[in-house]
Amino acid sequence: MAPRRSNQGVARRSGGVKHERSAGGLVLKRDGVDYLGLLIGRNSPRIWSLPKGHVEPHETIEQAATREVKEETGIDATIVAGLSDIRYWFYSDRVKHNKVVHFYLMRYLGGLPTPQLAEVDETAWFPLPDLPSVLTHLNERRLIGIAQEIVFQNTPAELGFQ
Repeated sequence: MAPRRSNQGVARRSGGVKHERSAGGLVLKRDGVDYLGLLIGRNSPRIWSLPKGHVEPHETIEQAATREVKEETGIDATIVAGLSDIRYWFYSDRVKHNKVVHFYLMRYLGGLPTPQLAEVDETAWFPLPDLPSVLTHLNERRLIGIAQEIVFQNTPAELGFQ
């Protein structure tokens, strides 16, 4: 998988629209023969989601994805495969935003789940089959189906697990 460069920064404006790019992923670890997926939780409003954040001007999208996972969760991970991009529009401070979030399937390398202060209230591992019922956002729930298909089609060794 060739690295993808960001568009010279996290956000740019054109025609009254602010364009933003973020990256993150679903980190999996093995628990016996099962897989666990790492989620982040926020209390207000109460949501569970995948870790993600802005792409910095000096980094590839893949570098941003692994950096954001580390910053938000304390977990070191490596990219196994691309999942999908999520695109959406929103308004903030009367400015229209067009956001693209690039998501990857990742393999746990090490670390203890530690929420990033002021951004994340908790981190937790959940069984892979339970993730769709835990995640708050429909578009992220759909990513779990893609991840499950990748896991189903590959052996643990093919995904880099021992």
